[in-house]
Amino acid sequence: MNQYNITEEEASDIEKEIGNEEIVIEVPFKPEDINIKIVPRNIGQLVELLEDKQILIPKYQRLPNLWNNTKKSRFIESLMLDLPIPLFYFDEGDNKKWYVVDGLQRMSTLEHFMLGTGEVGKNNSQLKLENLEFLTEYNHKTWNDLPKDIKRRINSNQVTINLIGKGTPDEVKYTIFSRINQGDVPLTSQEIRTALFQGYRVDFLEKLVSKETEVGQLFHKVTSGSIKTRRQEDLDFVSRFVSFYIQGYSNYEPDMDRFITTGTKLIPENEVDRRKMVIDFKKALDISWEIFGNDSFRKRQSINDGRKPINKPLFEIISTVFSKLTDDETRELLKNKKEFVTSFIELQNDNKRFWNAITTGTATKDNVNLRNKEFSAFLSNFIK
Repeated sequence: MNQYNITEEEASDIEKEIGNEEIVIEVPFKPEDINIKIVPRNIGQLVELLEDKQILIPKYQRLPNLWNNTKKSRFIESLMLDLPIPLFYFDEGDNKKWYVVDGLQRMSTLEHFMLGTGEVGKNNSQLKLENLEFLTEYNHKTWNDLPKDIKRRINSNQVTINLIGKGTPDEVKYTIFSRINQGDVPLTSQEIRTALFQGYRVDFLEKLVSKETEVGQLFHKVTSGSIKTRRQEDLDFVSRFVSFYIQGYSNYEPDMDRFITTGTKLIPENEVDRRKMVIDFKKALDISWEIFGNDSFRKRQSINDGRKPINKPLFEIISTVFSKLTDDETRELLKNKKEFVTSFIELQNDNKRFWNAITTGTATKDNVNLRNKEFSAFLSNFIK
């Protein structure tokens, strides 16, 4: 672990935000808003729904098939032994299809083993069992190789499904998703949000980071390709920009996750409004590249410092504030860019309150307000 708390697991050049663990904000909601139905099914019925494409994964949730073949095989072995398995959570879509909330790895395993191909795991062939602990005689067998009595046992295994009903408020869904998010591979906050907001909102965020779009290419250029896509880190960054762009830092509450969730929900349906946001985001990236180059969104307390990881709070304030600049203000700023860079280094070195606000406890309301106010005031000296 280095001084910026970057873990090897993250495999990305991003400074971890620390000091937010103790921020606990209770957001009350009415108990009657919780609409969860208990739906009994057996494995055979679940697989039929999979085959008929009635069970889907949200387009941008997380990757299926994160389990290796041994773990998949032992899950199947549990069914062969008629052992109880954990319950499933699904979200009932407007189209009456079920979207996986909790149980994705189990669903993709069932599909891989019993169907071979499908919409969830995108596998090309049936899983062959391996490294079974008890029923070793079925190692190297596929579903088609199993005797009928074992198939019947698997198909008849009863499962409990918690179905989150249509009309459940997004804030309640977010809380439910967070509370049940205790599996082997927990969802990130961004993965929960993208599971909630399918459609034009997530499509819009994806456009901002896609390497197939001009703005997405610029995003990856300015961030030096440091922000990865695997756990939707890239979507988390642009969701943060969008949320502050739409709501403004003065409306920040109650915590970062819920502020970004609200901001994502507020992404306008009107295409003209979304296009304006793309233009402004691209403007912010262009300005940052022109001023900072590949040092964009990174701390620096000395001109001689080595390059630091990307800092999310700096991305937040720089992208949001730059996106609001007029053409005249942009020209004035770029005319003074050398002095701006030197003075910004001094700000980070001399202003301890600002430094702390981008370093620790970054999700507290006080620090969010402080860093945005300080940066805006600092910038005003160069665009008069």
